[in-house]
Amino acid sequence: MMKLIRSRKFISTSACAFSLAIASSLLPASAQTMQNGSMQSSPSQNGSMPNGSMQDGSMQNGSMQDGSMQNGSTPMQSGNRRASLNAVDRQFMMKAAQSDMTEIQTSQLALKRSQNSQVRQYAQEMIQQHTQSSSKLKPLAAEKGVALPKTLGAENQALLTQLTKLSGTQFDQAYMNGQIKAHAKTQAAYQNELKQGQDTDVKAFASQVLPIVAGHLRMAQSMVAGR
Repeated sequence: MMKLIRSRKFISTSACAFSLAIASSLLPASAQTMQNGSMQSSPSQNGSMPNGSMQDGSMQNGSMQDGSMQNGSTPMQSGNRRASLNAVDRQFMMKAAQSDMTEIQTSQLALKRSQNSQVRQYAQEMIQQHTQSSSKLKPLAAEKGVALPKTLGAENQALLTQLTKLSGTQFDQAYMNGQIKAHAKTQAAYQNELKQGQDTDVKAFASQVLPIVAGHLRMAQSMVAGR
């Protein structure tokens, strides 16, 4: 009987020890659950750091890429382009614009009034080349922030008004003399720009067009001298 009791106590003790062993074996799994739980799914890994402001926020889609750093440079560059102008550059562009308009309008009138083939040929060349010059000057002035005049100016308008009152040989003579005077004045303006102008783009334009203006002047002088 005593052996049976002792045997039952041994079994009970063994069962308790086995239960404790099982309980102990479950503790690491519980600890592992804590490791795989909140420690891995914390905000620092799956939260705002990878997908938050550092990647999808202002650093990538904000001001650095889509904001002022890319598109904000245009006003600054435009301001620099305008700041490079001096008074000579601005005055030159305005005079060049009025010269182009004067040559085009007086030459258009020459095609209507003159019967002289040489005068008409000269007038046609003036229209073509001063139209080309004007097409280059206008975008340049817009880029530099200079508003070009829309009128000929008092002196040029006086020439155009005078020509409208003439015809025949009187018109031809007045037109060609007007071309000499106008191109001499325009040539001086272009030369002054190259000497005293500041903006490299404006000076490049003047350097390109000046030989054409000088050629027009020599042609007009030759035609008048040959009469």
